[in-house]
Amino acid sequence: MRRARRVRIFVGEDERYQGRPLFEAIVLAAKESGLAGATVFKGFMGYAPHADIATAGILRLAENLPVVVDIVDSEERIEEFLPFLRRAVRTGIVLSSPVEAEQVVPEGTEEL
Repeated sequence: MRRARRVRIFVGEDERYQGRPLFEAIVLAAKESGLAGATVFKGFMGYAPHADIATAGILRLAENLPVVVDIVDSEERIEEFLPFLRRAVRTGIVLSSPVEAEQVVPEGTEEL
């Protein structure tokens, strides 16, 4: 296991950055920055401090469901990516925490 850093970004699926969904912009920027990987999770239910509960219930229309983007890479690479997140995330929360990571990759591929 190696020491690494994980950044989790909580936003609404309706949030946008430069004309595209914010979660998509984050993933594309992470890829462009050479980060090890990013995963997007869509929530079924959630709320923020100044918002109503959003749910994907059958009898309700889903509005602005929660989305979480998870990124893990080295401390240095995550630190270099944070200025982009500060510009892009206008409503939401960005969490950063140390983690122990072991990346399994095909032979000949760069690791964390």
